[in-house]
Amino acid sequence: MLITGGSSGIGKATAFKVAAAGAVTIIAARDAEKLAMTRREAAARGLSLVTYAADIADPTQCDALIKTIIAKHGGVDILINNAGRSIRRGIEHSYDRLHDFERTMRINYFGCVQLTMGLLPEMVKKQHGHVINISSIGVLAGAPRFSAYVASKAALEAWTQCAAGEFLDRGVDFTIVNFGLVRTPMIAPTKFYDHVPAMTPKEAAEFIADAIIRRPVRVTTRLGIFSQIVQALTPRLGQTILNTTFRMFPDSTAAAGEKIGSEVPTSDQIAFTQMLRGLHY
Repeated sequence: MLITGGSSGIGKATAFKVAAAGAVTIIAARDAEKLAMTRREAAARGLSLVTYAADIADPTQCDALIKTIIAKHGGVDILINNAGRSIRRGIEHSYDRLHDFERTMRINYFGCVQLTMGLLPEMVKKQHGHVINISSIGVLAGAPRFSAYVASKAALEAWTQCAAGEFLDRGVDFTIVNFGLVRTPMIAPTKFYDHVPAMTPKEAAEFIADAIIRRPVRVTTRLGIFSQIVQALTPRLGQTILNTTFRMFPDSTAAAGEKIGSEVPTSDQIAFTQMLRGLHY
């Protein structure tokens, strides 16, 4: 099993969980030092991890990782595309920031697709494989202020659905996991999130473990299911709710290009986050 973004957050928690269950667990991430620390932490728990330093957003490094995995391990049975980048910034503050969209696509879409296509032939050869692509509840809800992030994840979901239709009879399954807000290093720069409810990495790992066992088409939270229903049956109501949240929760001062100041939420904002737990604001 290969997990990208495995040195912290969801990837790390998942790696520890599946390694404890006896899986041969390979993790990849950009930072070699963090990977070494994760491997030592796993060893202290009596767990074994194989680690490779690679930035899948870099086509050359991604290709080298694919070749290494195939040469040393004969490919993998399960691939968890977890590595990703998120940007919280409204479109009106992004008019001159096309690079935000390009860099999120580079890792959240192109990197995942390159890695998956590189490892698929071995899965097809064995007539056995499972690709789990980590996505966001923002795709189901159309979360404002996350256009770059949500668009990249939506592209990955569309590719996944196409691939699932092509490889179902080849023994390869595809699962999309739509997480809400998870308390990981990726959301740390947004200090507002320190005050709102979020899933823990261990809780997120439970969702992924469920996906590994059941191989469903999609795994998400109750809010994710609710978002799907609202968007399908009453899309204008969904837009109204999202516009309300967009105006209630402004861009951070840093995203707006201003001096960083206090981002402590009001009582009204806290109440709203409790009502729609896990939504990205």
